[in-house]
Amino acid sequence: MSAQHAAHAQADTITALGAYLTTLAESHGQDEVAQALCEIATQTLPRSCGELWQLSLDREGWYHGGGWQTGTVLPPQGYTLRATLPRGPTDELRLPLQAHGLTVGEVRAPYEGLESEQEQQLLQTLSTAAAISLSGHLLQRRVRHRNVRDPLTGLFNRRYLEDTLERELHRARRVNAGLVLIRLEVDTLDAFAAEHGSETADRLMQAMADAVHHAFRGSDVCCRAGDDGFGILLPDASLDNGAMRAEAVREELAELRIHQRGRPLGPVTVSAGVAAYPDHSSNRDLLLDAAESAVTRARDEGGDVLRIAELVSPPNPNQI
Repeated sequence: MSAQHAAHAQADTITALGAYLTTLAESHGQDEVAQALCEIATQTLPRSCGELWQLSLDREGWYHGGGWQTGTVLPPQGYTLRATLPRGPTDELRLPLQAHGLTVGEVRAPYEGLESEQEQQLLQTLSTAAAISLSGHLLQRRVRHRNVRDPLTGLFNRRYLEDTLERELHRARRVNAGLVLIRLEVDTLDAFAAEHGSETADRLMQAMADAVHHAFRGSDVCCRAGDDGFGILLPDASLDNGAMRAEAVREELAELRIHQRGRPLGPVTVSAGVAAYPDHSSNRDLLLDAAESAVTRARDEGGDVLRIAELVSPPNPNQI
């Protein structure tokens, strides 16, 4: 290779690296980072082939994130999780993707096609840049998760319930669909905690949260709405249907038992309140108040019952 040709090749590599770093900086998720890594490998290491394995966001397994082969980008081989990385051949370069104290993946490439130390070092540099970007996306996702999740139960929190209710009301009005808000409250959680301890009461709420999560559709939004209760949004549901489903889960929660030293504790009864759009209000705050009033009325009547919200006066148009 002539000196002039080598200089041109080096300039092209530098330009490609600059574009790669820009793509990583502007990426919106881990899939874009994986795609960018495979593309830059095809451009700067055209004789090589390799693949990217990524650790799932929940850290429970590995999946194939894509690859490249002699100038061609290869798509991911599905998103089936593996408990461990595949064994693979021994004559390959393996580059763990680690940054910010996190392991996020591994790049594997046969030494054939990466014959020079310079080529291997280039792949290492590309992989390191990808690792920094992948770990950054993971950390951002964790922060977002903490901002909208209840730390005890893992359900969405009250703030998320209110924000989502606002969006779902706009959608329901636009497509002329129903929307149901259910409020569930444990009737005697304070007494339960006083008798069995706060940690046991926390375990009870965790068990109830898990039951609530599995009792509803994937499109429904389950949240923890206060120390001793839950809120559930049911898009595209009628008041009658929402009340029926609320009563079913209320009865299921009342039958739930946790154990302490092998002894079942309970029962702990649950009250429910149900409000709906368009039956009660098209205003977020008024609909929240309607559901809260309904569950409060149920508890004031002795608990262990479901009550439908009372009709409220039409909201001021300026409030909608």
